[in-house]
Amino acid sequence: MNLIEEIFNAIRNKTLNSLGAERDLMKLIQDKDISRAESLMQNRDKEVCEAIREYNPETHRVKNRRDKLRKNREPYRVEKLPRTRQRYINEVELFFLLANNIQWKNTDEASDNAFEAFNQFLKDTRFNATMRQAKRLAGAETESAKVYHIYREDGVARVKVLVISKSKGYTLRPLFDQYENLIAFGYGYYLKEGDRSIEHFDIHTPEYIYRCRHGLIGWEVNAVPNPTGKINVIYYRQQKAWDGLQPRIDREEHIDSKAADTNNYFADPKVKATADVIQNLADPATVGEVIQLTGEGSTIEYLAPPEYSSMKDSEKKDLHDSILFDTFTPDFSYENMKGMGTLSGEALRRALILGYIKRDNLKEVYDEMVDREKNLIIAIMANVTHPELAAELSRMQVEHSFSEPFNEDKDKQWTAITSLYRGGLLSLDTAVTLLAVTDAPQEEIEKIKADKQEDMENTIKMQQKSRQNEGGSSEE
Repeated sequence: MNLIEEIFNAIRNKTLNSLGAERDLMKLIQDKDISRAESLMQNRDKEVCEAIREYNPETHRVKNRRDKLRKNREPYRVEKLPRTRQRYINEVELFFLLANNIQWKNTDEASDNAFEAFNQFLKDTRFNATMRQAKRLAGAETESAKVYHIYREDGVARVKVLVISKSKGYTLRPLFDQYENLIAFGYGYYLKEGDRSIEHFDIHTPEYIYRCRHGLIGWEVNAVPNPTGKINVIYYRQQKAWDGLQPRIDREEHIDSKAADTNNYFADPKVKATADVIQNLADPATVGEVIQLTGEGSTIEYLAPPEYSSMKDSEKKDLHDSILFDTFTPDFSYENMKGMGTLSGEALRRALILGYIKRDNLKEVYDEMVDREKNLIIAIMANVTHPELAAELSRMQVEHSFSEPFNEDKDKQWTAITSLYRGGLLSLDTAVTLLAVTDAPQEEIEKIKADKQEDMENTIKMQQKSRQNEGGSSEE
């Protein structure tokens, strides 16, 4: 308790936001009232659970269709055929934004060592893989988070990135001030201890990380100083990838299931016959090869299944098109892609303009979050993993850009860059950077310059030798 009091007193006088949320949070943590502290934070469980239900085909509304009751017989089992439209829309959305890795560029050549260490940090923490995981979960559940867990192993500081979400067993609780600044982040989870599952709730603030454990009586709180000075969590939030289209998706699944019911009902031949014919059949459940009709009005005929109505066909096509169009999702079906086989470059982008429109909309969310993650990574490196590079890291200017999802035009791009360089319109440094064929562009530039210098010196030597030979011949 003394440690908690000391921590609270140390930060009591810091400037608090005008709503007082941070002050209230610190007071509740001091009192070990973690349940109430959690209630101060944003709770989006209702929206998240709804998105998870819609994303999972096994929990779609069509699965609740009731079987048809039949007198003195087992209920007639109706078809319940969900689709994975939500998953398709989300994966296409992910493809357009992160099909290729995010590109990083350092605009300060004086900090090349820091930039090289920065790229190695991204590789070691699997940045591109965790970025895709976080984006996929956010598109499916409306939110996800990346937790940068800092620990020591064999005396060496290490970092592990954990992607968390509701479907992975975590409750996410961000706390924002009135300016949408993240001032704290909490996440809950359960750990198995013996034969009991114990509730845990961690709260990250710029100054401290509070490890909270729900004991037999109340909460136990362990405060750990935060070495980075930043909240070590990146919170990703967006609309559902299929936002607003769930009713149409439900309708499409309902029509598919009803059509399947009709096919099942008429799968076996059905016979229509008058009563006297049925009495003459050896087995009323079957139709004999030879049937004798005795009355003038006696008839027997096979029932033909009803044809698929044009109205229903039209509705299905409209549902298919509108679900994709209204979610800005291109149709990548085999039939549709056959006509794009010869398209490339600008023509392909125009044909898939819906995907690019949605990509640009998503950049409004993910540009800011990736930039914040970059700043967090630099803070972790400067304060924990690479303190010897702190000065270089502080002045390093790193910019990011989302790569094009299609890269079939790279040969043309490289040819254009090479032509500009040969024409003197691009410097060697810029050309090598734009080509992006090496992870160490500065080293490659130095090698190219050294090779050029060596070639020039060899050429001069050969010219001098040639002149000497010519001079000797003339003297003779």
